[in-house]
Amino acid sequence: MKLNLKILFILILLFGTTHLIAQPSVSFYFTTAFPVNEYQNFDNEVGYGGNLEFFFISPSKEKPIGMGVSLGYVGQGLYFYEDPCNCETYVGNNRANNFINLNMILQVAPTGGTVRPYLETLFGGSYIFSNTEVLTLNYTSVNLYVDDWAWTYGVGGGLKFLLGPEENGSLFLDLKGRYLMSSDVSLLDRNSIRYANDRFYYDVNKSQINFVAVQIGIVFYFR
Repeated sequence: MKLNLKILFILILLFGTTHLIAQPSVSFYFTTAFPVNEYQNFDNEVGYGGNLEFFFISPSKEKPIGMGVSLGYVGQGLYFYEDPCNCETYVGNNRANNFINLNMILQVAPTGGTVRPYLETLFGGSYIFSNTEVLTLNYTSVNLYVDDWAWTYGVGGGLKFLLGPEENGSLFLDLKGRYLMSSDVSLLDRNSIRYANDRFYYDVNKSQINFVAVQIGIVFYFR
């Protein structure tokens, strides 16, 4: 963690103030996230979400290293409370293991042109939350909300394809893949929770979050 922060600080110093006026860009992505490694044992459901990214220093042929921030959300379809008898309770608003993350991104794209390959690394934090509500036949609402946070980091790469020049910039199609990891975080699975006597009983599991994320999006480079 300390090493990553030192690298970021050194890169900022190397860029200097003159690089802060480099060409910015903004991008939007649809994300599909596949759990892997130990995390897959707790929640093997595919996650879906999106990312908004802003590069205040976009990589180019003249300045191949870019720096930006990414705000993302991924929600998995795990219903972590399953109604044992539909005639006794009604289950609603049940979602487990949702992730909101904010990361700093360093991107290296040594070429310009209509097709631009790149590599990137990211570091930041993620807020993880799970929420469920059970409505019984006597209309009693019982809620459970569990949350935690973790440091996140990862690596990735992709290809940007020029779609066409615009009046105020250039538009690219971006196809990328990322491998995302985290520090230990508290998670729920189907075996860690039960409902009885109008209340929840649960335990949390400690695990690292590991995803392979596939993303498709649009990148707009400002002039």
